[in-house]
Amino acid sequence: MLKNKWIKNFLFFIALLLIGAGVIVTLTIGATEGTVVIVTGFGLMVLTQFEWHEIKLLGMEAKLRDTINDAEKVLESLRKVSLPISEVAISLASRTGRLDTATSNKDLYKLVSSISSELEQIGVKKDELTAIKHDWFYFTTFDMCSLLSKTIITILRGHHEEASQIYHQWVGNKPITDTEKQLELLTPVRDASAEIEEFRNAFWKKPYKDIPAILKKLIDDSKVLTMNEKQKFWEENEEVWKDILFFIENKEFRRPEIWFSE
Repeated sequence: MLKNKWIKNFLFFIALLLIGAGVIVTLTIGATEGTVVIVTGFGLMVLTQFEWHEIKLLGMEAKLRDTINDAEKVLESLRKVSLPISEVAISLASRTGRLDTATSNKDLYKLVSSISSELEQIGVKKDELTAIKHDWFYFTTFDMCSLLSKTIITILRGHHEEASQIYHQWVGNKPITDTEKQLELLTPVRDASAEIEEFRNAFWKKPYKDIPAILKKLIDDSKVLTMNEKQKFWEENEEVWKDILFFIENKEFRRPEIWFSE
């Protein structure tokens, strides 16, 4: 039993540091090692803040009196402290451990799952768990849709290069006297450039549930892409599109073997 208040508070902050360190370890070394550190942090928090007759948590006291009611009050205090810590941990990992980084989707998924599991054990509600995982939902959806938008951008760049080449061949080394013709030839160049920028910036700070619809509308409304290009794109990316919609609906990966290899 820990009677000394400052010792309990000191160990509590050690537990917080372990949770934060667990996130860093996950991003730099691996999910398995990081999960061990995070679980250790949560375990230390519970073990050092609970006593049979008296519970103290950062100055809050509750006499157990051997009743479930008093114990639940302390658990609620622990939940209130754990939720923001976990949200920060998941948010940090989601922002730094993404596609094209050292941390794989699989490692990030393991981290989020391990934190969720620990919180479930202290009675955190499902809607609260969903709320703290918001950044993971957002950045995962962002990255999944970005894979498709990059494909579209590649096609648009092809149109831009072709239109630019036609324009420069027309200009040659002579002065421009036909401004109407110049505008006619520059329009497809500018349209392609504008659409490339639209696709690059389309998803940032948008609600993650809206991102697929934003992507689809941009493709459907494109003046540069041909109908054949649009049709071919959807045919080739049908399974990826299903994966995205499944993740939005179920908060899980439809084909983990594919996405965990990224």
